[in-house]
Amino acid sequence: MNKDIYEINVNDFEVGKPKTEYVIFPSFYGMQRVRAPLYVYRATKEISPCVVVTACIHGDEINGMRIAQALMTEKFKLSQGTLIILPMVNIYGFFNKLRYLPDRKDLNRCFPGNMKGSFGSRFAHFIFQNITKYGDVFIDLHSGGPGRFNIPQIRCDLELSEVNSIIEDISIPLVANSTLRDGSLREAINDLKKPCIVFEGGEGLRVDPVITKYGVNLVKSILAHYDMISEAAEFNEDKFIIHKTKWIRAKQGGIFLSKSQYGKVVRKGEVLGEIRHMTGELATTIKMEKDGVILGMCSTALIMSGDALFNVGILGDTSIDDEEEFFDYFDFEM
Repeated sequence: MNKDIYEINVNDFEVGKPKTEYVIFPSFYGMQRVRAPLYVYRATKEISPCVVVTACIHGDEINGMRIAQALMTEKFKLSQGTLIILPMVNIYGFFNKLRYLPDRKDLNRCFPGNMKGSFGSRFAHFIFQNITKYGDVFIDLHSGGPGRFNIPQIRCDLELSEVNSIIEDISIPLVANSTLRDGSLREAINDLKKPCIVFEGGEGLRVDPVITKYGVNLVKSILAHYDMISEAAEFNEDKFIIHKTKWIRAKQGGIFLSKSQYGKVVRKGEVLGEIRHMTGELATTIKMEKDGVILGMCSTALIMSGDALFNVGILGDTSIDDEEEFFDYFDFEM
């Protein structure tokens, strides 16, 4: 990485005046000077508490960018601390409407990074070192990939006391207590014993105004938790905790027709959808295996055998299926 790339220095930002500037990110062929936006709102001379919001770690998950934009342009007043927003972390993937970095690495499998590693590892190190030297709490904004829609939810490790202290005050009612992924930003920050909340909502390459509103309220509820804004009361909601998630997959290919709704609680044996042959004849029905709630679903009609159709949060089951968790790794779970 070049020595002239940007290094965040909050002390360079004027107190009481939010500012957005374009900063230099590492070039990937040694020629291009890649610039990305950075927003810093330093309310007081004391930097802490510092909330860091990241979006587009996967370059095609642009609803997170829209949430960041809405926060950056909203006229709210911080009473203390600092808010840092990086709306397009994987600017390279964003330019190309792709999930990955130019070296075909998943940035969210490269943290905390290594300055002597691959481009992905070096870039992860650049991001990680810049945001963690100030951040006290982190919010990482994600969506489903292209062709998959996720209802608004957060994913976190409830065994971390710092996370538990936040959960009751956040605005999102659906909480998935999910395992950590090797190389993810959330895992690397958890290793520092700092809280990291992953927001999931919407679909890749799409902007949804409802999802944007949920994401904005999530960030504002965390700012309120740290007494950085004075809007705490409206964000408190009862929490629905999910301890196990599972993908329901297509047993054969064809045309997928969903008969269920996002966020709906479904019972064992209930029909979620069907797959039909190209002639229109019924190939198979998809039924719920256990009581649960639909967290996300496939929005693509053309299906191959083995494709993931419904992501379901299982009710009344606190065990984790290691094999299912392994396969979820390949389904872009955070």
